[in-house]
Amino acid sequence: MVAVLILAIGANPWEAAKAIIKGSLIEPFFLGQTLMIASILALTGLAAALPFTSRLWNIGGEGQMFAGAIAAVALGIELPSSTPRVLFIAIVILGSFLGGAIWGLIPGALKAFYGASEIVTTLMLSFVAVFVANYIIAEVWPDPFSQKTVSIAENAQFPTIWDDGTVDISVLIAVGAAALAWLLMTKTSLGFSIRAIGANANAARLAGVRTKQVTLLTFLVAGGFAGLAGGVAVAGIFDDLDLNFSSNFGFIGIAVALLARLKPSLIIPAAFLFSLLRVGSNSLQASADISPSLGDIIVAVFVILLMVTGAIRFRYAQNVAD
Repeated sequence: MVAVLILAIGANPWEAAKAIIKGSLIEPFFLGQTLMIASILALTGLAAALPFTSRLWNIGGEGQMFAGAIAAVALGIELPSSTPRVLFIAIVILGSFLGGAIWGLIPGALKAFYGASEIVTTLMLSFVAVFVANYIIAEVWPDPFSQKTVSIAENAQFPTIWDDGTVDISVLIAVGAAALAWLLMTKTSLGFSIRAIGANANAARLAGVRTKQVTLLTFLVAGGFAGLAGGVAVAGIFDDLDLNFSSNFGFIGIAVALLARLKPSLIIPAAFLFSLLRVGSNSLQASADISPSLGDIIVAVFVILLMVTGAIRFRYAQNVAD
């Protein structure tokens, strides 16, 4: 289907495939970009996977990511630049996690106590987060020469671990987050409760699972992972907040979670695959005379194909917190 789509616009599918591979894996810089974007997608994928496992829809990973980015920028600019680097980075990481967690807790509370649809609340809060980011960029810490904030302190910027690929500790953060999510889901009572509610919400309630508490904690942790993605984007890739810093990463995270079958252990390879398509598509115009925007279409068609072939299977049943 993807090949037919490329043929329909008058391009060569083989050349397009070679352009994507070359633009995402061959050169160290492009491979580094693929790894960095995969780090963000892994975190937003975790933000979707945990609630989905409990039959809760977190569509607001994009907004939670912006909330984490706002927290990272605020800390990176306002804290003393002389703060020791290890401490500064730890504060930024924790702050971005908390920023996203708070943003995720709002729809969680509305769901748990008022039965509000998390589909609507998470999505609407994403628009609010973008508006707040707009205000911060224009009024609070504006860069006088472009539409972004001023850069965060150098001590707040993530250190590089692979110079040729400009890869920093964002990759380690994403891998660590996936490992923590796996431990949470397989080795803790909260993870058991999340899986129990996802399997059968009524039976879980009868067994004594506190569904309201689980709903709140699930959205808090999920929002924290998305917020951490925002912190990675700010402190690891851009060093500032730009409205274009997220290319729908929060929404692509949903596809990552579905491809990974909601399993934290599969989030990293699923994120890498989507990152490969996303980064590689940037080379389409130069190598195959195709608009880079086709990359978004390829990702969408790819997800549809995975669903049609059964590689992605997901059954949603509305879960109302007790």
